[in-house]
Amino acid sequence: MKYFDLHCDTIGECSKNNLSLRDNNLHIDLRSTKGIEEYTQVFAVWIPDELRGEDAVAYFDKTADYFYKEIEANKDLVSLYNEPNQTSVKAILSVEGGSACAGTIEGLYHLYERGVRLITLTWNAVNEIGSGAFSEGGLTPFGRVFIKEAEKLGIVLDVSHLNRQSFFEFAEIAEKPFVASHSNGDIVDNKYGRKRNLNKEQIQIIKQRNGLIGLNFCRDFIETENAKGIDALCRQIDYMLSLGCEDVIAIGSDYDGCGIHKDLCGIEKIPLLFHELLNRKIDEKIINKLFYENAKSFFKKYNKSLGH
Repeated sequence: MKYFDLHCDTIGECSKNNLSLRDNNLHIDLRSTKGIEEYTQVFAVWIPDELRGEDAVAYFDKTADYFYKEIEANKDLVSLYNEPNQTSVKAILSVEGGSACAGTIEGLYHLYERGVRLITLTWNAVNEIGSGAFSEGGLTPFGRVFIKEAEKLGIVLDVSHLNRQSFFEFAEIAEKPFVASHSNGDIVDNKYGRKRNLNKEQIQIIKQRNGLIGLNFCRDFIETENAKGIDALCRQIDYMLSLGCEDVIAIGSDYDGCGIHKDLCGIEKIPLLFHELLNRKIDEKIINKLFYENAKSFFKKYNKSLGH
């Protein structure tokens, strides 16, 4: 099987705890990828909401340094996505929280020069770009300039964590396809589901723009009293398919960034999940699109410099 995951927080956990990508006790370690023929992972540098300005930049740089150190230390297993090396894992660097650019276009170029190719615009609070899921307000004037410049650079923009107002303002000015790298449909009625999941109108906009929605494994976002683990994920898959999103759905596990049911918890569970979905009579063509093909196609079309 092949697997493309649009979001994990593993590299931040490795950096904070001085752990190796190859050998750790986290959701993702490189030893546990056996059974996956081709695997691309978007590694996000999460910027805590309490960090702004130069503190946010310094936090990003420290974690990015660790990312590249781990890539270099594990060249037999993992390489950057645009490198020709035939490794078992390909890595893309992203940022979760545009505050890593400290409110300047120079900061955006710094992220690009450091290899960032996807930016989640906010986390849950307000930053220099816009307002996150647990805050009020929309895009800032700087945020509107930021979006245009990021699109010119070829950086994929990610609307996960935007609140509704910021999302719709973003959709009005964005010209390129965009993603919700780790989001779900709003069929879970709790404070997290209502704030973080996408409503039908948002899903249809992403579909119309030829974007991607990476289904998040977070228990708070997908589980109900009657659906846990794989059952809850299957509800999300069925819901997205009912909205015509066969070519839109992908995986954005949020590994090492949230609480996840034991059925889904860890990269070693991905081949088991693939076969469990087959056993549940989900069309194999759809499973392949969900696990790999939609995300692979998106990145090749969006920015040819990322292709290989």
